[in-house]
Amino acid sequence: MNAADGAFRLDRKVVLITGASRGIGRAIAVEAAEAGAEGVVLTARRPAGLEAVRAEIAPIGRPVECVAADVTDEESVDAMVRHAMDAFGRIDVLVNNVGGASFKVPLADTRAGGWRKTLELNLTSAFLTSRAVIRTWRDTPGDAGRNIVTVGSSGSFHGRPELSAYVSGKHALVGLTKTLARELAPSGARSNLVAPHLVETDLTTAQQQPEFRDESIAQIPMGRWAEAEEVARVVRFLASDAASYVTGACVLVDGGHAA
Repeated sequence: MNAADGAFRLDRKVVLITGASRGIGRAIAVEAAEAGAEGVVLTARRPAGLEAVRAEIAPIGRPVECVAADVTDEESVDAMVRHAMDAFGRIDVLVNNVGGASFKVPLADTRAGGWRKTLELNLTSAFLTSRAVIRTWRDTPGDAGRNIVTVGSSGSFHGRPELSAYVSGKHALVGLTKTLARELAPSGARSNLVAPHLVETDLTTAQQQPEFRDESIAQIPMGRWAEAEEVARVVRFLASDAASYVTGACVLVDGGHAA
């Protein structure tokens, strides 16, 4: 199949994206709309950013719902999924995009509270959202196009000094992805993970130091950081019927960094 015959389209799919107010999440939302998604559900903690993404998608003409939610909180996640179900009647694709690291310290200096908070953001969020969406699948007639795409990190596969909590959470997402792949396969649903390395976003641009940027680029064979849209296009492929026989996969988007 090729792109022309529609395999890479998301027509007739309702796509829910967490962390959709900026960066990679914003790019995934725009990509889903451009791919013809029947509905796009944007979630993040702050509604203002979601409305900006909705306005960006508006000219594409796809229906969009914005839901302010804390995906580390069980009740908030359940309410978010109910909102999506009320709006569109189903969820076909879940993109677990929330994650991040708010501190860098050696393990010996890591506080237990910071450890727990980082794992909640990077791992528990994916557990809660995946569980809530899968329960809707269990309660409604099946569809082989249903799938979960989780955004991990190159840190899902190797260590990073002073980021033990973040890396532990990202490693655990690989186990969650593969376990869900086996659990969901009998119903025809799929579970995959996308693992970007360093990505150009407003947040990373504001935080990066010139020395770090130069050093990191020197270690990437393609000689640059990824654009958020390059990650979004891989998510689109995995969410589409073009990837109908792909499940349990962990796809690096790293410019050859791990090669």
